[in-house]
Amino acid sequence: MLTSGNRADISVAQDLLSDVAGCHILENCGYDSGSHRAFLRSQNNAPVIPGRKNRKIKIMYDEALYKQRPTIERYFRRLKENKRIDTRSDKNDRSFLAFIGLAAVGIFFN
Repeated sequence: MLTSGNRADISVAQDLLSDVAGCHILENCGYDSGSHRAFLRSQNNAPVIPGRKNRKIKIMYDEALYKQRPTIERYFRRLKENKRIDTRSDKNDRSFLAFIGLAAVGIFFN
């Protein structure tokens, strides 16, 4: 799902995760919201999201599992090594998503 660059990711998180059930969901503290956590639990998911620093009540999460998150970040960094993806030079969404698919296949085979 593509969104505009100035739109917060959490605004479409429920749409993206509506078909995911029974998983651990690793997200950064930008997704720290009571309603988002409740949605994840209603889908039988376990949220692994650290609380923001300004939270009054500390959030408990699986820190050992959260340490796997940099692996995901490295994958997206490798995708963005392609200047065409990083700068979004394609004019339409369909060709942009197709190039992301090609880059993902290239990363998989390397």
